[in-house]
Amino acid sequence: MKIKDILPIFRRLAPEENQSAWDNCGVQIAGSLGETDRVAVCLEPTPSMVSKCLDWEAGVILTHHPLYMKPKALDSNNMFMNVVRQMVNHGAWLYAAHTSLDTRPDGPAFWLGKALKLEDTRFLEVERGMAPIEVSFYLEESIDRKTADIWADSDGVHSVSQNRTGEVRVVCDEDSWSGVAGSIEFSLGHKPLFYIRSLTAPRREMGFGQVGTLPAPMPWDAFSEMLGGLIDREAYTVSGPKPATVRTVAYCGGSGASLIGEASQAGADVFITGDMKYHPAVETDICVADVGHFSLEEEMMRLFAMELDQVFGAVEVRFFKGEDPFRFHIRHDG
Repeated sequence: MKIKDILPIFRRLAPEENQSAWDNCGVQIAGSLGETDRVAVCLEPTPSMVSKCLDWEAGVILTHHPLYMKPKALDSNNMFMNVVRQMVNHGAWLYAAHTSLDTRPDGPAFWLGKALKLEDTRFLEVERGMAPIEVSFYLEESIDRKTADIWADSDGVHSVSQNRTGEVRVVCDEDSWSGVAGSIEFSLGHKPLFYIRSLTAPRREMGFGQVGTLPAPMPWDAFSEMLGGLIDREAYTVSGPKPATVRTVAYCGGSGASLIGEASQAGADVFITGDMKYHPAVETDICVADVGHFSLEEEMMRLFAMELDQVFGAVEVRFFKGEDPFRFHIRHDG
C-alpha cells in the first residue's frame, strides 16, 4: 500500500488538527519508501523499540509519543540521533498520534471507562466543541446510489444529497471533512470546487480524561482490587483520603495530575492517572490512584493497533509491546 494512502488513515483516526497547541503530532521522519505492507504500532520511539520494528521490516512506525516536541540539531550522539539514523538507513516513516489520539471522542484513550463499565460519562476537561459543516459542490451528472452510499458511510458524515440542478450537499463533522473530501475526490477522479459553511452550535465535544459512575457503588477494597486487575503493573500508589465507597470515578491517561481539581469538582471519589508528584499528593482533597504513565497508554496503543488492523486490508499491522521504565523493589522484613 502506498504511504500516501496510509497517512490519511492515521489522520482520520487521530486528526492532527485536534492536537494541543504545544504538541507535535504527525510525521516525525519522512522516509524514502513509497509503499509498504507492514505498519508497526508502539507507545515509545526508543532506539530499542525502533530496532525491533525495523527488524520486522516495518515501512511505517506509528507511536504515541512524538520523537521530539521542537526541532533538534543533528549534532550529538544521543537517543534522538540513534532513532533518526535507524529510520533513515531503512527508509522507513515515523508517525506520532499523541494528543490527536488522546482527545478523540470514544477513541482508545477511553478504554478504562469501558473496562470499568462507567455510565453517564463526560469529558474531564473539554478542549473544544466541534460544529458540523455543510459542503456543497456541483456535478453535471447524477451521482449513483453506490457512490452516495460510500460517501455517506464515511466517518462523521450525517447526510449526502443532490438536487435537480446538480448541487451535491454533504453534512459532516468539521474534523472529519479532510477524510470525506479525499473519498469524494477519489470517487470522482478530480477535485471539485467545494463551498463550505458552518451550521449550528457545536454538537460534539473533544477533550481529555473522563468521569462517570459505576453501575453500583463498591467498597474501596473491592474497587482497588478490580482496578489492579485491569492494569499491567505490579503495584500502584494511592494518595489522598481513601473513600469508604466508590461510585464516581475520574481518570486521565498519561500525566493527568493537573486535572485533580477538575476531578474533585466533578464529584469523583477517586481519580486514576499517572505521574503523580509529591506536593499534589500532599495537597489533594480526593483519592488519587497513580497507576503509572505507561500502563494506561500502553493498553491504548494495543487497542489502536487492533483498530488499524481492521481498517487496513493489504497491510499487516503489528503491536510491539513496550516495557514500563519503572520497576518496584519491595522490601521483605524478617
